[in-house]
Amino acid sequence: MSGAIKKSGPEPGTKRHKLLIVVSIVSVLLVAILAGGIIRLLNVGSRVTVQAPERAATNHETPVSGQHQAEAQAVAQQYMTAFLKRQYSEVWSLLNPQVQAIWPGEAAFAKFWQLRFHDYTVQGFLLGSIYSLSRWVNPETMRAYTQVILLPISLQIEPKPVLLKQAGLPPEDLHPSEVFQDLPFIVQQVSGQNKQQARWFVLDGGPVDLEAPVLPPARPVHKVVQVPILMYHHISDVLPTNLLDWSLTVTPAHFSQQLDYLKANNYHTITFNQLFAALYYNGPLPQHPIILTFDDGYEDAYGFAFPILQAHGFSGVFYIITGVVGWKGYLNWIQIRGMLADGMQAGSHTIHHVDIGATLLYSPTVAQEELQQSQARLQKELGVVIQQFCYPSGEPFRHGSLALQQRVVVLLAADGYVGATTDPGQTGVIQSSDAPFVLLRIRVDGRESFPEFTASLPWNSK
Repeated sequence: MSGAIKKSGPEPGTKRHKLLIVVSIVSVLLVAILAGGIIRLLNVGSRVTVQAPERAATNHETPVSGQHQAEAQAVAQQYMTAFLKRQYSEVWSLLNPQVQAIWPGEAAFAKFWQLRFHDYTVQGFLLGSIYSLSRWVNPETMRAYTQVILLPISLQIEPKPVLLKQAGLPPEDLHPSEVFQDLPFIVQQVSGQNKQQARWFVLDGGPVDLEAPVLPPARPVHKVVQVPILMYHHISDVLPTNLLDWSLTVTPAHFSQQLDYLKANNYHTITFNQLFAALYYNGPLPQHPIILTFDDGYEDAYGFAFPILQAHGFSGVFYIITGVVGWKGYLNWIQIRGMLADGMQAGSHTIHHVDIGATLLYSPTVAQEELQQSQARLQKELGVVIQQFCYPSGEPFRHGSLALQQRVVVLLAADGYVGATTDPGQTGVIQSSDAPFVLLRIRVDGRESFPEFTASLPWNSK
């Protein structure tokens, strides 16, 4: 658990909002100084192998008929071949209209993908074993679809020679094929109307999708976006017994009230992949984007947070301490897999919830184990690429030196992480491409009033 306690609630109203914006801008300037050029400090002489995750089976999988298998494979071939030939109009035409609606239009879609792989040569692709899923949820919209087909696709992709000349590239940039393995390509057959023939639409483009692994740009990108990231711990009706637990526990009734407010004010949850697509490649964001995060992986996340999120059509990101999964009071792997199957995401919170800065000073080897092994365990158990991290107790970004913060950021980047969230400490709603490992959050304190909660957000009712 995070040991920091919010000592007092924010000042309600306009003054609080203006103060928050000012603090956010100042924070971005500070983290830009910290993170500018940090990736180039990486030691390219010691390669960290990026392990492709094994795809986790779900209870929704069923065999596919021969006809549907051939038709789905043909759509995948058409989609990926058009992409390789840079025929973006054809790629666009295969998308489900609800997926197209995420984008401002076809031109923005084409421009994004031209930029996304600008520094890479895409040599080909491989299709994996096909499955039918009775249900699938799009994490970007939280729409549920029934009777879809999943076809894993691996992308054969290499950095261009000009990229290899850059010093200190992270492992996913140097060896992108290792993370672009068996990415889920999802299609659904839609019945025709007025005697029109049924056709297949792409719901998730696998390697050619916003949810594909993030490849940080080699050239500096300077962009900020306004995306509040809320930080929760317990969502529980158990009465806290100490001051720390009071601060960490939001009741289900208050959590529902907060999400009601977000829904009424047109907030839309996004994934971290969407955030980084916007920061790095001008990807699309919905009106009033927000990310809801939950630290430590408590069991009440499954009993309370998860169903309340579902009821509101919101996604959440759950930071898992892998060493306590299955312990009393914590989520187990079956629960986590079920949550991810219904649109939730996961990130690393180390193995033992250690202060990663202090651990690095004590033993670089132990620090590496906390980062690498927690990531590897999550990928093995969940079958997804894990690129997001959360600093336990916010350290070293609460009390550590600037030099120590830089060392930790270098270590995270070298281990294949692309982003990390803080524990206020630093707070704000402005996220910067210059500081991907210092993503600012707003701590939701269990003791704060509802007006204090709403005042901490950038888009309020008039």
